[in-house]
Amino acid sequence: METIGHVLAYVRRGWSVVPVHAVRAGRCSCGRRECPAPGKHPRVRWESAMHERATAAQASSAWERWPDANVAVVTGTVSGVAVLDVDPRSGGDETLARLEQRWGALPSTVEARSGGGGRHVWFSVEDEVPSAVLGPGLELKAERGIVIAPPSVHASGGRYAWRPGRDPDEVELAVLPAWLETLSHGDPEAGSRHPLADPPVRTTGEQEEFAAAWERAGVVLRPGDHYYLCPFHPDTRPSLHVDADGCRWFCFGCRRGGGLGRLLGLLGEPARPVERARRRGHIGEPRPVTLEGDLEVPVVGESLHQDALLELAGGRRTYGGVDLEAVAELELDLDDPVETVVVRVLIEDRGVGRLQLEDAEHFRAAVEEAVSHDGRASCHARIRGGWDRGRDDVGLFGVVVLLPEIG
Repeated sequence: METIGHVLAYVRRGWSVVPVHAVRAGRCSCGRRECPAPGKHPRVRWESAMHERATAAQASSAWERWPDANVAVVTGTVSGVAVLDVDPRSGGDETLARLEQRWGALPSTVEARSGGGGRHVWFSVEDEVPSAVLGPGLELKAERGIVIAPPSVHASGGRYAWRPGRDPDEVELAVLPAWLETLSHGDPEAGSRHPLADPPVRTTGEQEEFAAAWERAGVVLRPGDHYYLCPFHPDTRPSLHVDADGCRWFCFGCRRGGGLGRLLGLLGEPARPVERARRRGHIGEPRPVTLEGDLEVPVVGESLHQDALLELAGGRRTYGGVDLEAVAELELDLDDPVETVVVRVLIEDRGVGRLQLEDAEHFRAAVEEAVSHDGRASCHARIRGGWDRGRDDVGLFGVVVLLPEIG
């Protein structure tokens, strides 16, 4: 289908479309040598398109005049859509993973791959939702926003395209999740802190143990930061501040506070016996590797696997954190409905994350060759971080894998 076919299909959907400058020989058709947004800014004044959609005749006229123009859809109530722009090059996939860990996974919906290799996740909206940067590499394009749509061409030469099975002709737009709308206003309901300014780093197990201890003390916690009546002194006004996600607490009445250990002490309970935490060393029995190298490649999505990483680190945190050697298994998945190729990372049969899309594509052939030749793709890895220095200084566990240099 030619570009005009896509444009008219968008018009029929009730989307407000705008012609955008094209990329010609790697440069923007606007003619500016140092264009800051080649192939991404409108060819026309588009303020009116925020309130009034172009007709099929108007759209046809525009693309007859500029047949190679890229296509933009104006987001917000005029089109009834909002788009989550995930840029993995700027850490967008990791930002999204942390948000999903706290607020829940995104629903299945329309999705496109951007020309630069990122994700455009489309949702429906009825009311005004502000456009907002939600964190590194993650932006919600909503009211008064604009998003480049397929089949536009990126400055890199890559083409925007609907992901298989996620074309608007194949799947309905999901309603924008309430938590994304809340975050776009910069006023999350669950606590006073912005979840990206101070993301929760405690594992699910730690949070459940913390909440259970408070329940034994007569306090039922809600997610996030809240005040409660303190059970450790006569309290007529809620003076106990508890961060249920970070597993920290302080009472402004009796001036007690701390973490789980301090709470168990006040309850007269011994701390749960745990395996002595490792600080340095090797996890498990040394295993041979089939991909030998020393290039450190970051693992993303590890914030979703903090429980497994805490277990691998010995079951408890230390003041200085850990720096542990391990052997990781790399599993290739070519059938993922979102990514074209996924390389999952496992340590001791526990999933700990995946390679970011660019690295997955770069090392795909090496992983396939190792599996074909040796029956498995394995490499050295390191687990780092996971410290607990008291107060609010608690670190996430992170993972890197060591892979060979590939030209």
